[in-house]
Amino acid sequence: QFSIIFIDQTTYSTGSNPDSLKAVDVNGDGKPDIIVANSGSNNVGVLLNIGNGTFAAQTTYSTDSGPAEVTAADVNGDGKPDIIVANSDSNNVGVFLNTGNGTFSAQMTYATDNWPGSVVTVDVNGDNKTDIIFASYLSNNVGVLFNIGNGTFAAQTTYSTGSGPAEVAAADVNGDGKPDIIVANNLSNNFGVLLNLGNGTFLTPTTYLTDSGPACVVAADVNGDGKPDIIVANSNSNNVGVLLNTGSGTFAVQTTCSTGAGSNPYYVAVGDVNSERKPDIIVANYGSNNISVLIKCRCSPQYRQRHVCCSNDLFNWRWF
Repeated sequence: QFSIIFIDQTTYSTGSNPDSLKAVDVNGDGKPDIIVANSGSNNVGVLLNIGNGTFAAQTTYSTDSGPAEVTAADVNGDGKPDIIVANSDSNNVGVFLNTGNGTFSAQMTYATDNWPGSVVTVDVNGDNKTDIIFASYLSNNVGVLFNIGNGTFAAQTTYSTGSGPAEVAAADVNGDGKPDIIVANNLSNNFGVLLNLGNGTFLTPTTYLTDSGPACVVAADVNGDGKPDIIVANSNSNNVGVLLNTGSGTFAVQTTCSTGAGSNPYYVAVGDVNSERKPDIIVANYGSNNISVLIKCRCSPQYRQRHVCCSNDLFNWRWF
C-alpha cells in the first residue's frame, strides 16, 4: 500500500499562451531551470532556479512568430545547453546559443516546411553532433536539419508522413544503435515509425493505428524488456494508448485507457512518480484542466489500481 501526494501548485508568470516547456540546467549551477515557449508573445522565457525549488522571474528572448515547442541540447559542442524552438507561424526553427552563464545569443533561424509544431534533437547520423528533427503539420512531413559542426545546420531533408504530424519523437526502436523517428499523425489516426538506415537517412514510415486525434507520442520502455514502447495521447478519443515493442522495431496493437469524458489529452510524459523504479505515465488533459497519473503495477505490464480502473484492467489513474 502506498500513496502519492502532490502539494498545491506554485505558479510563475510567463508570456502569453505558454505552449511548451523544458527543464534543464542552463547556467551550470547543478539546478534545473525552466525554459518556456510563449506562443502568443513570440518569445522564449528562461526562469532560473534560485536553489530551493523556486524560480526567478523569466528572462525573455525574441523568437519568430508562434513558438510552439521548445527543447534544449548542446548543438555547438561547448558543453552548455542551447535552446531550440519550432516557430510554427514563421515556418522555421530557431536556435539560441548559450553564452555560458545562462544567457543566450539572438536566435539563428532555419527554414522548414509549413507549420513546424514539434521539435526534438538527437545525433541521427553518428557524427557526434546534435541534429534537429521537426514535424511540419500542414506539409505532412518531418524534416531533419544536419548539424554541420559549429552549431549551424544544413538545409532540411524531408520525409513524408501521414496527415497532420503533430508530435515527433526519436528512439532506437529496432535495437541497431541508430535513432529512429516516431511521429503522431493527428489527422490520420495513426503514428508512423521511420527506421534510420545508418547515415541519417530514413525509410518510408510504417504506420500503426491509434484512436482518434493522436496529439502527442512518447517512446519509453514500459514493460521492462529493454525495448522502447510507444505511448500516445489520443485527444479526440479521450484516452491514452500503449503499443508494446515486439522486439524487431514493430509494435503490437494498442491498449487504451480512458482519461475521462471531455478530457482531450494533449501531452504525455513517462517518469517514476512514486519511487518504485517503474515507469508511470503522466497525461495533461487540455479539455478537463487536470493531470492524470497512471501508476505502474509490480506485475508488468499492468498498472496498479488507484481510484478508477479501466475495463481492460491494464491502466488505472488518478487526477490531480
